[in-house]
Amino acid sequence: MSHPTEISRLRFLKLGLASLFFVPRLSLLGNGLDQLRGDRVGWARLKTPSPSWSRHAGSDPLLMKFFREQTTLNIDPNWYTADPADLASLCKYPFIFSQGVAVLVDPSARRNVVEFIRRGGFLMIDACHDDRVNPDLNDYFRQQTAFFAEMMPEVQLVPLPRTHEVYRCYFQIPGGEPPHMFTQFGLCGLMVGPRMVGLISLSGLQCAWDLVTEHRSPAPPGTELLCMRMLVNIYIYAMTQVK
Repeated sequence: MSHPTEISRLRFLKLGLASLFFVPRLSLLGNGLDQLRGDRVGWARLKTPSPSWSRHAGSDPLLMKFFREQTTLNIDPNWYTADPADLASLCKYPFIFSQGVAVLVDPSARRNVVEFIRRGGFLMIDACHDDRVNPDLNDYFRQQTAFFAEMMPEVQLVPLPRTHEVYRCYFQIPGGEPPHMFTQFGLCGLMVGPRMVGLISLSGLQCAWDLVTEHRSPAPPGTELLCMRMLVNIYIYAMTQVK
């Protein structure tokens, strides 16, 4: 029996997959593109005790604009707060972006995040590369994995190979690996049986679309675009997983 607040990614999105693969023609559709879009869905960041939980969120509307221009997904152009103190707040969103879950200390909040995942939600964890936020990325990774080892032991951590569908399900990502800001880490899938329920990224994808807003780019040319394409792939792959 389904729980009344159980998350259904397919119900939320109605992706219209056939139209998704005609991206070069979307710009010619003008206002008619909205007729192809399904139900609107919000983009949310997980609120945590960390002062950096919403870092780079001011640039999220740029990413949402990219989603709307490059796909038929009906993404709200704003960003929202997903409060782990309120399970219903989490379950409004099929996909939640997070700076990290290890900083959650309240037992109820930690359980709610796990329940969100068990009800079908997808959690994307992406490290920020600012040394003031994450001085040691290896330590950051250990902290995130320790959370799942304690709170959701059925999760298996699986490094994604270069042949994984997430690198080609929509955009073809060069090299079969995520575009990186400053490091050479791949993506690690959070698996429950055959279903991917989340991802851990140390690639600082979020730092890239923020570079566009800030008009500063220490990364190699084109990294901003590649990081946004990678996030689109992750989102589409997550939404088309069958629970």
